[in-house]
Amino acid sequence: MPRKSSKNLLKKVIEETLAEYGGEPVKNAVLFHLTKIHGIKPEDVLQKPEEFVQALNDIYGPFEKIIENELCEKIAKIYGLNCVNKGLVELVKELKKK
Repeated sequence: MPRKSSKNLLKKVIEETLAEYGGEPVKNAVLFHLTKIHGIKPEDVLQKPEEFVQALNDIYGPFEKIIENELCEKIAKIYGLNCVNKGLVELVKELKKK
């Protein structure tokens, strides 16, 4: 299981990626929605990857796939994983094995 520093790094990557798609106000609105409506924080992605992806889909609809792909590419690069033909759920499961 990745260490606490990995959890914080994932949180940072998620927050930065959300900010890239609409700036700080959109990032803050999405984080609020994730936390209050879905009960998921960015750092929960390690424990609840399926719920996290579903929550993003509820918020963004089809646009969620673009954000998920961006997250996968960044996480794969940081941890030296291959993200080709993988979604965030598969990548997180692979990361947990590392």
